[in-house]
Amino acid sequence: MKKSELSHEKTIELMVSFIRITKKFNELEKVSIDMGDGEKLFPSELHILDSIGNNYGNSVTELSKSFGITKGAVSQVVNKLFEKGYINKDKKPGHVKEIILTPSEKGWKAFKILDDVHRNMENEFFKYLYTVESEKINSFIEIMDRIEDFIDTFLSHEQ
Repeated sequence: MKKSELSHEKTIELMVSFIRITKKFNELEKVSIDMGDGEKLFPSELHILDSIGNNYGNSVTELSKSFGITKGAVSQVVNKLFEKGYINKDKKPGHVKEIILTPSEKGWKAFKILDDVHRNMENEFFKYLYTVESEKINSFIEIMDRIEDFIDTFLSHEQ
């Protein structure tokens, strides 16, 4: 579709689709996953554990930047995971305040379960994505980036 062919109807269709998907994603974020022993973890906890296990971030500051949420929000989730025995907190050598986060043995077991869940969920979606031209994927990523920019701008004006 050329830029000049974008109609008001298509713009509305895109917005409605985005809102619908966002609402479904928000519902998905409320679904807890059993870790095999009857204990359930919520997606916020699973995302943090996954990031720590994959070495995407091993401190509250790094996780905060990675997820785009406050350090306070990350700290709350980290503390829940620590209290449940899924992560270890160790002081970084030579640093008084900085804490390094690592999965505990229980955390690694949960990480494996999470990895299996991700693999099963993502398998069909990735099969589809492999059939899509990279140009379309890049366009989609660019559109998503712009949507994020618009939302950030709106939120900054609201504060």
